Amino acid sequence: MGEAARVAIVTFAHLTDIGRVRTRNEDFVGAFEPEDPELLQSRGRLFVVADGMGGYTRGDVASRLAVESLHHTYYEAARSEPLPEALRVSVQIANEAVYRESRLAAGEGPMGTTLTALVIRDHDAFLAHVGDSRAFLVRGRQIRQLTEDHSLVAELVRGGVLSATEAEHHPSAHVILRALGLAEDVEIEVQGPLALQSGDALVLCTDGLTRQVRPHEIRRLARIRPLRRACEKLVALANERGGPDNITLELIRFGSRRFLPAALRSLRVW
Repeated sequence: MGEAARVAIVTFAHLTDIGRVRTRNEDFVGAFEPEDPELLQSRGRLFVVADGMGGYTRGDVASRLAVESLHHTYYEAARSEPLPEALRVSVQIANEAVYRESRLAAGEGPMGTTLTALVIRDHDAFLAHVGDSRAFLVRGRQIRQLTEDHSLVAELVRGGVLSATEAEHHPSAHVILRALGLAEDVEIEVQGPLALQSGDALVLCTDGLTRQVRPHEIRRLARIRPLRRACEKLVALANERGGPDNITLELIRFGSRRFLPAALRSLRVW
């Protein structure tokens, strides 16, 4: 049976929670699929998490605006760039949207947000990332962090100044070096294509989860079915450990099966 008979099955769940300390939720999460089948084939499905920066005013506005702008721009039918470049350009346009909104709100201070976006097209994944939200790949009994934190302590760890353990408790752990909305241009980390395997799970999350829950715990709980229950377990664990920040995650599972060609459309699952 040929390659055309392989069907990608993508399922997902997401959850956002205010936590136990903050007075408002500055995180935002989205999952998008275009109705146009040709656009779906060329651009795939888009998943995004964003964490409005708590040290700045209106972080909730920044995160929502960034996700909505990215969604709108990425799926513009007139875009002709290859997928990785289209994703990078769309994140840059989202950055400009947040930056403009910040400048319009005179006297209210700057706005900023992290953003981690995942696209799954056919059997490949693509990532765009700014800030310290994270993307993980869970494959079998292994978990791998796909993104690098754009933070002060992460730079110190990479430079050998701090150990990973020291970084977790460093007083500057929340200092972000790169975020959307703080300047007209932003350096965007783009990856892909990453070939996916049947059974893979991908996790997008804000630091409200990763500061409280270890990667091996994320791997273990991400295997729970159904997906919504897995998200609830992870959020509950972060809250049990104090929930000092907003907690947001998106859990995506990927499968690949072979069917008769006539059954392809009816058996495609989203």
